[in-house]
Amino acid sequence: MVLKTVQVSRGDLLGGRFNGFSIRHLLEQRGVHSSHLVFDPKSDDPATHRIFDYPGSRTFVNTMSRWEYRWGLHAMFQVHSFGLPASRLFRRADVMHYHVVHDGFFSIAALPVLARLKPSIWTWHDPWIMTGHCIYPLECDRWRIGCGECPDLTRPFEMKFDNTRRAFALKRAIVRHSPIDIIVASRWMLDMARASPMAVGARLHYIPFGVDLSRFKPRDQAAAKARFGVLPDRVVVAARGFISPYKGVTELAAALERIQTPLCVLSLHDSGGFDRLIGRHQVIGLDWTDDEDALIDAYAATDFFVMPSMGEAFGMMAVEAMACGKPVVVFEGTALPDVTFAPEAGIAVPMRDVQGLADAVQHLVDDAPDRLRRGKRARELAEQHYSAELYADRLTALYQAVAKGQSNREAVAVPA
Repeated sequence: MVLKTVQVSRGDLLGGRFNGFSIRHLLEQRGVHSSHLVFDPKSDDPATHRIFDYPGSRTFVNTMSRWEYRWGLHAMFQVHSFGLPASRLFRRADVMHYHVVHDGFFSIAALPVLARLKPSIWTWHDPWIMTGHCIYPLECDRWRIGCGECPDLTRPFEMKFDNTRRAFALKRAIVRHSPIDIIVASRWMLDMARASPMAVGARLHYIPFGVDLSRFKPRDQAAAKARFGVLPDRVVVAARGFISPYKGVTELAAALERIQTPLCVLSLHDSGGFDRLIGRHQVIGLDWTDDEDALIDAYAATDFFVMPSMGEAFGMMAVEAMACGKPVVVFEGTALPDVTFAPEAGIAVPMRDVQGLADAVQHLVDDAPDRLRRGKRARELAEQHYSAELYADRLTALYQAVAKGQSNREAVAVPA
């Protein structure tokens, strides 16, 4: 018998590696039919359906978002979420799976009701649910005690005034009253959830995301470098160039300024963060794209990947680079050292340590044998831990258990 699941998120193609869209065919092979209820569909795939598809829905969402900001209660006022049981897909589902539902179109206040009507799973893709307002608390530990007296209300999601203690209390009540199984994708998130008052008594499952290893794999580097116009004899350092409070672009640019060896910096999702390096290094900026082939080509041209995030709950691009046989340099204090298996394959340096980052980059530039050894090991570890098939196997097992009401509290799907 086919088990029917419904995945709820903002998008289908956008974020497809996280919301189950990219593995729907693998789930189908395992007897799980996966439909997707999304607010911003980008695909005409028959698995995709528009959520809250009524006249004026976008105007309503925008209006409620403004009120959420005004009252300091993000992801609470989208009351159409309570109408989800009217959906044909909801009624027919064996399991509902909620993904990133705190990005402006959904009210998490509906989850206690929805989870009582249908067996439910909620993937915590980032720590937002465990804080009073921010996506990543960084050095702040007030999430351990219920927030309040927030040191920085400007971090996403920004608050107009400090309502973090009340928002935290509401989130805690929602989680406590939702009979829902929670997935986290990294040991870092699992440890944070276990330390948080938000997840006391919760059924937690540690299931890392997966990638298609038949596509993300080592390829002809010389040909890829030629396609991008990399200058002869340049070591290629790739990084995500999107400027945000969490991605460490400023720190990496400062570190690369200290590297005397001329490099090629391949900036993915470029927003100009490495422009200051032009003249010292070759800088190739690539726009954000949904073209998987172009992304794989960029990894192929790369000698190693640097992901100095200061907030990261998993790090899909690091895993993709590993699958392509590239070592990854990261900051400590996020999920990335564990995800990249530092120091066995990846290299982790202290958070915000620009000189430490420069030293790690210089080491991989100078020591080609170690760079290749780490890249080979990274691929081996990706095969062991991050295949899309393994991810689908683990999700299928959880879906079956949840549908039967047999999931266990603190069930960890991966050996610690």
